[in-house]
Parts: sequence; structure tokens; C-alpha cells
Amino acid sequence: MLSCLEHIWCAAGMSDVSSVAVCAGSGSSVLHGVTADMYVTGEMSHHDVLQAKHTGHSVILCEHSNTERGYLPVLREKLMQTLGSGVNIIVSQTDDDPLHVV
Repeated sequence: MLSCLEHIWCAAGMSDVSSVAVCAGSGSSVLHGVTADMYVTGEMSHHDVLQAKHTGHSVILCEHSNTERGYLPVLREKLMQTLGSGVNIIVSQTDDDPLHVV
């Protein structure tokens, strides 16, 4: 089940957005060298965000864990198709992001 995020972090660049690069989890290393007007990921280092903004690119950070958990039901279905009905694959209903805004 997907839920709304309590918040996201945004660093607005100076350019119009015509291309977006997306990476779940920690996107800094995966998106390194990828050119896009906006980067959407779970987390980036402070200096990577500063560099992106300095060069006119926007960044949206949705927290590491939040960007990965929504894919788990999709992964479950793919694994079930690959492994067949003889394997029971369970996605936790109680696991959640260990970090909370206070």
C-alpha cells in the first residue's frame, strides 16, 4: 500500500524542467554524470545538492527508505512470477521508515 509522504526536501534550480532523472534510495552515486534538469531521489549529500543547485538543476529528496518501500509489492509480484507458487513471499506490513520528523 502506498502512502503519502509527510514531507519532501526541494532545492529549486534556475532552469525550466524538461528532463528528470529518478533513482530510489541514495541517488548521488547512481545519478553522478547523468544530466537532467531535475533529480528526484531518496537522499543526496549536502554538497551534491549544492552543486546541482549551483549549476541550475533542481533536486527533490523524498527520504531514502520511502523511495524504496513502495516498490516492494511490485518486486514481490515479479519474484512470484519467476519462482512460482511453491515459494511464499511476504512483504512486511509493520516495517516502516526508522526516521521520523519531530
